[in-house]
Amino acid sequence: MWRKIILTTIVALTGSAATANSISSTEVGRKKAPDRSQSVENVLLEEHALFDQVLSIELGYSYAHFDRSELILRGFLALDAIFLGELSVDEIEGDIITTTLTTRWTATPRLQLDLQVPYLYRVTKYRSRGQDLSSLSTSEADIDINDLGDASIGISYRLFPETLNRPDIVWNSRVTAPTGDEPYGIDIIEVDSSNTNLNVPIALPTGTGLWSAATGLSLVKTSDPAILFASLSYTHYFAEDFDDIGSTPDLLMPGEIQLGDTYQLSLGVAFAMNERLSYSFSYAQQFFEKAKINGIKQVTTDAMTGTFNLGVTYALTENLAMVTSLGLGLTSDTSDYTFGVKFPYRF
Repeated sequence: MWRKIILTTIVALTGSAATANSISSTEVGRKKAPDRSQSVENVLLEEHALFDQVLSIELGYSYAHFDRSELILRGFLALDAIFLGELSVDEIEGDIITTTLTTRWTATPRLQLDLQVPYLYRVTKYRSRGQDLSSLSTSEADIDINDLGDASIGISYRLFPETLNRPDIVWNSRVTAPTGDEPYGIDIIEVDSSNTNLNVPIALPTGTGLWSAATGLSLVKTSDPAILFASLSYTHYFAEDFDDIGSTPDLLMPGEIQLGDTYQLSLGVAFAMNERLSYSFSYAQQFFEKAKINGIKQVTTDAMTGTFNLGVTYALTENLAMVTSLGLGLTSDTSDYTFGVKFPYRF
């Protein structure tokens, strides 16, 4: 009798232990990557999409600087050493300050909508030397503008959540409206009668003047203590007819403009120093196809840009963060450097 009771108890305990081990193994197999700190989530809010907050509002500022120098020779070389003709050294320096208000609303655990409205202040300095075979004559002019940029609406949809063997995959789409000042039909005038080499536009644009649609994927993978993120996107610009696309005063030149399609690839990694502070590194590269005027591709309108970005994020409070970034241009078509600071507030 006692022997039977003891044997029954042992079998029951053994079965319970096996069941517990089985449940534990299942939980381990289903366990996700380590939870992200608040500081890292603030980085991913910029690079990816987060679906754990119903509403967030972000105020951002960015400053971009670029300068170009171009030596223009109108003549020929004699004896491969002596230049005969006109010499002009043109320099352009530009600064762009952008204030952007972004609102994000998470409709479902998989769907997020956002609205971005930028406001730009641009100032460009034009400088030219070399009137009548002389490099001593120098003229310059400053042109500035402040106005609304191109506003956009975006949709982010989570295709697959992150697991141990798969990254978090989000599909992103965006439509941009031409709410900024278009760059077409801006007259170019001579501002210095003593130096006919200096010709500048009478205004600066704050937008592309065209509707565009973009789509792509963004991926995030947790690999403690790092967070890896990447994105791939494609942007298409729709053709538009304009009453004037020329730059000659008092002469209208109607035509159709279509900017070239754009492809962008970015890769990055973020590290959390603690719950409040994190830093990130990323690289973004863009490819621009040739633009078309009246259906004809234009030479020298294609380009490739490359930017290396450094970022530091600090959580000021449980809901408010400060996200800073420094972008360094690595190609001639890229801004020399860009500095940005954003303050996302998540409700």
